[in-house]
Amino acid sequence: MNLEILYQWRDEIASRIPSLNSWQLENVALFSQGVMYAESSQIERIARQVVCGEKVSSAARRLRRFVDNATLDRTTFFSEWSAWVSSALGQEQVFFCVDETKISPTLAAMVVGVAFEARCIPLAWRCYDPHQYPIEGQVKVIEQLLQAIHAGLPPQYRVCVLADRGIGTSPDLCRAVNQLGWTYLFRVTCQSKIVTTDAEYTIYQQVTPGQTWAASGLIFKKRGQIPAHARAVWTNGYDEPWALVTNDEQLTGYEYAHRNWQEQSFRDLKSCGWQWDASHIRLPEHMANLMLVLVLAYAWILGLGSLAVALDLAQSLQRHSDGQIRRHWSLFKEGLQFFTDWLVKIGVCLQLMFIPDKRFT
Repeated sequence: MNLEILYQWRDEIASRIPSLNSWQLENVALFSQGVMYAESSQIERIARQVVCGEKVSSAARRLRRFVDNATLDRTTFFSEWSAWVSSALGQEQVFFCVDETKISPTLAAMVVGVAFEARCIPLAWRCYDPHQYPIEGQVKVIEQLLQAIHAGLPPQYRVCVLADRGIGTSPDLCRAVNQLGWTYLFRVTCQSKIVTTDAEYTIYQQVTPGQTWAASGLIFKKRGQIPAHARAVWTNGYDEPWALVTNDEQLTGYEYAHRNWQEQSFRDLKSCGWQWDASHIRLPEHMANLMLVLVLAYAWILGLGSLAVALDLAQSLQRHSDGQIRRHWSLFKEGLQFFTDWLVKIGVCLQLMFIPDKRFT
C-alpha cells in the first residue's frame, strides 16, 4: 500500500463527498484502494492489501464494521458522487443506463450509471433480495435513484435515460423521467404498439434486417396513451430489431447501443475485475455499503485508463477481420495496468478525470 497515494486519495474524496464523517472517509479511501490492489470484493483479500502495522483480522473487522454501518447516508452520497463524476466528465450531454444485475441467488442490484467509452460508471444503486422485491415496486426504486442523481447535477446537464425492455416497457417510468426534465430511449416488448393519426403499428414488425423506421403518436394504448416517438432499428448481423420509444424526436434509435456498455461494466465488477459475485456478502444493506468502495475504485480505474490512452501509454488499436478498429484492451484493463506500472511507483494520486478517446475521431 502506497501511503502517499492513500492520503492524497482521502483528501480528494473529502473535498468531493463532504457528507462522509471522518471514520467513513478513512474507510472509503483505504478500502477502495485495497480493492484496486486485491482485485477482489472479498473482505479478507482486501484486508490483506491494506494492513499498516495491524493484523489482517483487525483490518477485516474494520471493513465489516463499515459494511454494517447503518448511519451511512447513501442518498446524499449518490448526489455528491454524481456531481463529482459529472464534473470529471466535463460533458453536458450524457446517457444514463438503468439495469438490474444478479449478484447471487439471493441478492440483486438495480444500478443507474453514466455511459463512458464502452463502459458505465455507477452513480446510484439499490440492493435487495430478488425473491422479496422492495414493496414500492421497480419504477419507484428507479425513480428514487434518478432523483438522488438529479439533485447533484448542474441544471444545464442534458440526460437521456436508456433501459432494456424488462424495465423500459413502463408508462410510469416514462412519466418519471419526463418529470425530471430528461429524455428517455426505452426498448419495449415486441407486442408494443404506437397509435398514429392514421393507423396503429406494432413497432417490432416494421423493419427487416438493415432497415430503420420512425413514427410519432401515442404509446402504451391501454396503460396511459403517452405522446412519444417510436423507433425500430434492425442492424445487420443482429438476430432481431430494437423496438424503441422516446420523448426526443431528435434521437435516431442507434443511441440505444450505449446501453450495452453497462453490461460490460457489470462484467468488470464481477468476473473480469472485482469479483463482485464472490464477495460472500448476502445482506442487501451490507452489499449497498460495500458498493461505495467498489464503485469508487472502479471509477478511478476507468479514469486512469482514459489517461493512459491520452498519454499514449495504452495498447495500440487493432483492426479486426470485419474491418472495424477496436481497442486491444478494455479501458478497465488499461487503468489497472496504468495504476500498477505508474502511479504506485511514483506515489502520485491523480484526480478523478475521464478523457474521451480521440483515436476514434
